[in-house]
Amino acid sequence: MKKMMIAVLLCSIQLGALGQLSTEQVYEHIPIFHGDSIVFPITMVNAYPFVSVEVNGIKGKLMFDNGTEAALNLNDNLVNLKTKKKGKGNFGSGQSFDENISDTIAELKFTNGLTYRNLLNIKSAKLDFLQRSITPDLMGFIGYNFFKGYILKLDYLRRKITLYKNTEQRSSSKDFLNGERVIAIINFELRSRPNIPLVHVKIGDTDVLGAFDTGQFGIIQFEENVEKELKAKGLLVSGGIDGYGEELFNVNDVVIDGTFKTNVIGTPPMSRKGTDVFRKALQVEEPSFMCFGYRFLDQYKTVWDYAEKKIYILEK
Repeated sequence: MKKMMIAVLLCSIQLGALGQLSTEQVYEHIPIFHGDSIVFPITMVNAYPFVSVEVNGIKGKLMFDNGTEAALNLNDNLVNLKTKKKGKGNFGSGQSFDENISDTIAELKFTNGLTYRNLLNIKSAKLDFLQRSITPDLMGFIGYNFFKGYILKLDYLRRKITLYKNTEQRSSSKDFLNGERVIAIINFELRSRPNIPLVHVKIGDTDVLGAFDTGQFGIIQFEENVEKELKAKGLLVSGGIDGYGEELFNVNDVVIDGTFKTNVIGTPPMSRKGTDVFRKALQVEEPSFMCFGYRFLDQYKTVWDYAEKKIYILEK
């Protein structure tokens, strides 16, 4: 599972009553959203939220991944994109991969009626290894630039993602919170990447930098002496063995932004070396690091306001 998580993270980093189910939203050339608000039904595959699409008439699923900065990356192992321009992409580790750019996407259609036609300069790569490890109909990724300028609301229980255009009126009305019980509001920062919220975390006396990422289960990475201390205090306890035979851990009394205390369950550990790639990509220098992924996000509803640099934790 760790290898699969690293592969997804590498792809994410480098590939680079208000919501409306409209059938009238049709756009050309560039895969970014323009409307006021919209709801995407999602399918959860393991830890990953997917939206169903058709690309040039071929059905598949796009992973909704804030860790991907590009609006759209396609898997040209699933959809045959003709007249591709070939190039090379590079992972943060220095490894290279074959990358293509295509102008042959005649139509991208979501199940909620949102449609894009004649898309230009769409990057793609052969993602068969992710098809094998996650889902055979993986069409690619939908990322941050698709919803840039929007407030993002995740509701894994009800299987939906809602986008709200970030306007002055909405900043005042906060209609995206209508009918919700707000548990906490946490502040985040952005470093080298505009798409990945970073938060300051305290576990006991240990300072940790955390990242929010929809494209993973979650990870923890502590120095050896810190890990021993957390275990001795009962703040890091075994959470059993997953289906891949790897040990998971529960992390207790996790305090985010000095205000919100929670427990994070079933999280896999990773070595410092294993996190080097995304440490470099995110400019993480802190010795202890963790990612809040599915294991955390599935416990709550969350609203991500990039303009205000706030994440709202809502009752599930």
